[in-house]
Amino acid sequence: MNIEIEDIENNVIQKLKTIKDLELPISIYDLGLIYNTEVEIKEEGVNVNIETTAINSRCNSTLSFIEEIKTQIKSISEVDECIVKFVYSPKWEVSMITQKGLDQLRSAY
Repeated sequence: MNIEIEDIENNVIQKLKTIKDLELPISIYDLGLIYNTEVEIKEEGVNVNIETTAINSRCNSTLSFIEEIKTQIKSISEVDECIVKFVYSPKWEVSMITQKGLDQLRSAY
């Protein structure tokens, strides 16, 4: 099996960009809620590990993304497993929103 980690990483990012925040009109990726993505190729298959956060510790809406993240990532043909881990450090701040996300927010309001 000839698998390019870089291609899978790009596919993972594209899938994350399709998952919209429940309250804001941008993706969780462009909102800066995805802290890390890691693709591991093991004997038993390809695993994707994702670290994500919430806008604040009382925000329950982000928790609902776990299954959607897993479903989207596992829809990539090469991916066998997706593990999503919530982290709260560093604390999310507005500066983590991508330029595309900022542009989308400006045009929506």
